Amino acid sequence: MSTTYTPATNKPDKLLTGFISVRAPELKHIYGSLQGTTSVSEVTSKFGRPATGGEVKTDHVEGSLRFLNAVDLVESPTGDIKDTVEPINERHFEGLPFEAQLLYHCNQQDGRQSHFGDVHRALLSEGSRTVNAGRDNLRTILKRETDYDFSWTDEKIDMWVTLCEQLGLVSETEDGLVLSPCRAMMYDALVLAPTSSGEDAGYDGETVENGEFRRALNWINDNLFTVYKARTGTPRLHPAIADVLRNMEEDGVLSLSAPGDAQNQVEVPPADLDDDVRGNRRSVTHVSIHSRPDETAYQYPLDQLLTHQ
Repeated sequence: MSTTYTPATNKPDKLLTGFISVRAPELKHIYGSLQGTTSVSEVTSKFGRPATGGEVKTDHVEGSLRFLNAVDLVESPTGDIKDTVEPINERHFEGLPFEAQLLYHCNQQDGRQSHFGDVHRALLSEGSRTVNAGRDNLRTILKRETDYDFSWTDEKIDMWVTLCEQLGLVSETEDGLVLSPCRAMMYDALVLAPTSSGEDAGYDGETVENGEFRRALNWINDNLFTVYKARTGTPRLHPAIADVLRNMEEDGVLSLSAPGDAQNQVEVPPADLDDDVRGNRRSVTHVSIHSRPDETAYQYPLDQLLTHQ
């Protein structure tokens, strides 16, 4: 497995959230279809949509390829993304499911493009499991918690919510935007993250014994999605993240422990946030990750959709 991450060349300047028509199912299928250098005409002929008059609509395919280029998953060997494409970084975290891979790539972007990863951090700053999903409310939070030279339009917010819901990072319900990632995403994040000193992130195996909990969480927080409500002093997990870990522990998928007087603790808030005071928080220093269950709860949303069709 290669740990080298290579930025794509000639990337579009368009904001990631500006790709308002991009959808995760199309990104996943298009990216998975690429075998070495491929002509864009071949990709559009495979994924184009029939239109009136016998024509084929290809804008969504071209937009998907440009987005994949913008997040360093494909580039064009000819320098023209409308001509040919080829996958890059395909051996970086080889075997990692596309959903986690795409989220990781989105979070490696810098400059203005770092806004994509900042959305989740901004929403978790509210401290609650669920936030009002009204776009005016989300815009208020984003304007307060971020500082970019563009407007958080409904279209940009919609794009982020739709894509991240399809990837399994959040879910939008009648009650609001639930900020807990799906168990599949949390499982893969923990397997991917380094859990001991001198270890690099990697997706070589799916079991861990007594790994360093804070080390894993720090890497996830910096590279995939926000996990902390507070990071200064003794880090404290956000309740939306704690809920997922609690469910996974109840399923027997992972074990959290704090042997002896171990250092580098992380505080896990209780299920009842009315009791969330220091004396009621669980201190955790180590995590063991067991085999992934063959259950729907441990599938990504896109896989669940295919399973139930």
